[in-house]
Amino acid sequence: MNNTSLLAVIAVLLMGIFTIFLLQYNEETPEERISNSMSNVMDSVAHEIQEDSGRG
Repeated sequence: MNNTSLLAVIAVLLMGIFTIFLLQYNEETPEERISNSMSNVMDSVAHEIQEDSGRG
């Protein structure tokens, strides 16, 4: 294997590792998912209360 091929393999491996790192970094943690769910529920309840009181 010559130097150019070796460098190409190393570059592909580094790009793969970087891609995996970015995917894991952007993924929500379980705590963030729970927080977002609670926020959505609270928004829904507030919206329903406003509709029932005639303000929505």
